[in-house]
Amino acid sequence: MVPASRLNPPAKRVAILTGTTASGKTAAALEFCRRHREIEIVNADSLLVFRGFDIGTAKPSVEELAEIPHHLIDIRDPDELYTAGDFVRDCEAALADVHSRGKRALIVGGTGFYLKAMLYGLWDAPKAPPELRKKLESRSNQELYDELFAVDEEAALRITRNDRYRLIRAAETMATTGKTPTALEAEASARPAIKGLSLFVTDREPEALKARIAARTDAMIAAGFLDEVSRLLKEFPGVRPFDSVGYAEAVAYLEGRPPEGRRVAEGIAGLKDEIRLATHQLAKRQRTFFKGQFKSRPGSPAGCGGERSPDLKFFRLDEDRGKLVDALEEIYG
Repeated sequence: MVPASRLNPPAKRVAILTGTTASGKTAAALEFCRRHREIEIVNADSLLVFRGFDIGTAKPSVEELAEIPHHLIDIRDPDELYTAGDFVRDCEAALADVHSRGKRALIVGGTGFYLKAMLYGLWDAPKAPPELRKKLESRSNQELYDELFAVDEEAALRITRNDRYRLIRAAETMATTGKTPTALEAEASARPAIKGLSLFVTDREPEALKARIAARTDAMIAAGFLDEVSRLLKEFPGVRPFDSVGYAEAVAYLEGRPPEGRRVAEGIAGLKDEIRLATHQLAKRQRTFFKGQFKSRPGSPAGCGGERSPDLKFFRLDEDRGKLVDALEEIYG
């Protein structure tokens, strides 16, 4: 575990703007930062750290990156490992840098494990022996997922069936410690790894979110998403980011095989259907995660997720955009 006591709190209050995919959190952050030029954005999306994974991640454009300073975007090649522990250390350094220059920081992104690491600290499981890793590598994603779901439904709901790395890591953790990932998290320090954080979670009315996901999928394909995936496959075959939603379906389509447990996409229209379905499923998992994971824990501070505490707020952006702006103004205004 990364001890909370080793990490310094940011000098000023910081908001985390997170939420379901396609809810509009990035656009809301950019809009707010345009009115507050002293604010810089710190990325908390696990895919945006990787160079080249651009269209399928809805990475901010070159123009947007030039307009608003961003941190922790394009800092790793796709074949490099980047852990939640790496993120916490890099995030702390980015906050310190921003504040040392008299600026303010807004953390934006929806990777739940990164958020939990920031708010509650990290736990470390022992390194698994090679023979165990070899045994687990022989199992399918579905087998690994079903085994995890049977003993730790909470952890399983945070992992997609395509995320082979995290499925194997969860199995290794249980085999080496005799405890589930959720049990180990409960034993970790309840103090936040980074202090002074407020958590704002965005969502949309289900039909509105469905329409936004469809529009994003169409825009991805029109922008050359398949060309991006083809290029990345040639340069970085088999890397972990290809397990993510959108990329997994595109890789399967290009290779003429179905994603695990799914059908073969028939033409571009079929591929779009697969990506939309996978994205809907991701949004549902995220919604469940955000509502269930940031509740009060023994010893947890008020600003880190007490039951609907003042520093944990939810916003439906189709009707609460003004309220979100007001909440951000309380911190940055």
